[in-house]
Amino acid sequence: MEAKVTRRSVPNADLLEYVRELVASGKTVEIPARGNSMLPSIRDGRDSIELVAPDHPAPGSIALCLLPSGNYVLHRIVSIDKRRVVLHGDGNLVGDELCRPSDILALAVAIVRPSGKRISCSDPSYNRKIRLWLSAPYFVRRVCLGILRRIL
Repeated sequence: MEAKVTRRSVPNADLLEYVRELVASGKTVEIPARGNSMLPSIRDGRDSIELVAPDHPAPGSIALCLLPSGNYVLHRIVSIDKRRVVLHGDGNLVGDELCRPSDILALAVAIVRPSGKRISCSDPSYNRKIRLWLSAPYFVRRVCLGILRRIL
């Protein structure tokens, strides 16, 4: 006899508050990626993100944050000081988000592909690819993102 799987829809705010509680208690949590703001490294509906407590957030880290608007984002930290964090999505051509360091819920430690392959966010090869992507000229990123968004 097969076990019946019941799927329920949970509001993002409730789910992410639960994620905050779990990582604060020392657990590692894996959540599905939503949205394309972190293309090309993280894809909506395909990848999952492994999250841990935000012990040492630093520029370059991928952070799950609560914005002052009440929205949650998973973006890369551009800069951080005692009063504010500047965030930017790898797949966003313009626009940064701001929050306070206390609004960082978790840090990504890995990207998990559907095959189960785990890409560590601290892997030197992964970080070289990200630096190359982020340093590409605006026009190149714009064209690449346009193509990716059409074919995905």
